Amino acid sequence: MLTLQHQLESSYAQHPNFQFSRPPLELDPAALEAFCTPYLVARNFGARLSRTQVEACQQQCSAAMAGVFGALLSQTTDTHEQAFLNELQTHCQRLLREELKYYAAAVLHGSVALGSAQHQRDAVRLQHDRCYFGRLPPAVSPEFLAIGATEIARFRDNARAGQVTRGDLSANSGPAVRRIMQGLNREFRALGVLDAVSAYAGSRMTVTALALELSVPQATWWGNVFESLPRAPETLYAHLDESIVYPKSIVYLTAVDERNGPTGAFVNAMEAMGLNPLQELAGRVVGNVGNVPGTPLYDYYGKQYHQSMSSERFRQHFMRLPGALRFNSHLGWDVCPGSELEQSLARAEHKMVGEPGTFIVFDGARLLHRGGMVQSGERIALQVIFSNVTKASRVLGKIKRVLT
Repeated sequence: MLTLQHQLESSYAQHPNFQFSRPPLELDPAALEAFCTPYLVARNFGARLSRTQVEACQQQCSAAMAGVFGALLSQTTDTHEQAFLNELQTHCQRLLREELKYYAAAVLHGSVALGSAQHQRDAVRLQHDRCYFGRLPPAVSPEFLAIGATEIARFRDNARAGQVTRGDLSANSGPAVRRIMQGLNREFRALGVLDAVSAYAGSRMTVTALALELSVPQATWWGNVFESLPRAPETLYAHLDESIVYPKSIVYLTAVDERNGPTGAFVNAMEAMGLNPLQELAGRVVGNVGNVPGTPLYDYYGKQYHQSMSSERFRQHFMRLPGALRFNSHLGWDVCPGSELEQSLARAEHKMVGEPGTFIVFDGARLLHRGGMVQSGERIALQVIFSNVTKASRVLGKIKRVLT
């Protein structure tokens, strides 16, 4: 059987919407290695290195990345393709700075309590599987639903009026959201969730942002955009988040079964892909290329909401990336129906069904996951962001980008 990484490559090779005549650009393995080695040093040992050593790793990574993209740019004269590569490099450099700063942060000591056997098991599962599951006490979900009743009524009115984007059906600020966030911190503190997340992240974490969200069948933004396919892949919307800095949680406030939107977690799928560090980094930002109005690629691509691969021109540029650099963190839409990759991911998916209060805590940048696709009924849930308490204001400023 092919490894998951080879299955991903094979899926693109089979997919009729990813077939283009121009071959991929070439990448020198030595240039890739020049990036990967200092990056892995910073990732694995950053908190133990001196500031000078961390800065040296940053400089080596930045220089190597510039060399990689410079070599790619030298192989094309297409102005739009050059704009794609330049913008991708800019996003990669931004994410690189964020990650190396995170890896170099001081490790937390002495302020995490994992005294009970359950709390220890939760922390170990989070470290090993990048996620774990739990449940709030029965009285908590009705409490949160009552607090958010006015917002939820507004979401339902919007849905009946055909206004079904995520912005129409969610709220991430206001008095109700703040009260729910206070209550959730209270419950997560009592359940040991904050300690488990803090132990995992290496800094004192708390819930600093959340969105109250209604999901309904009319919301089809997550659906298949490739009409030429005989059917949609079973992996729609499976993705990794961009930032490693902010662990997440999804909390059901209503009962969820197979029909009304179970969250899916593909445990250890990312590790099985065997991505190199630059490939992983590029994959978590490539979907941002061409998203800003007024930039050269925005009108050229003409992407549909939330789906970069809806644009054939974007797909052409994506497939020009060398295989060792090509990755899309929102790969669920790209999977070829009937491929071995689809079968492997379908077998690996853990669908979170359960009563109100059921939750998952996870590292969204390292756990392949997806929000539930509602086929009937509705789902009311909280999308939750954990952050170091000293970074709360920055988290709130990033919430629209992070809560995806």
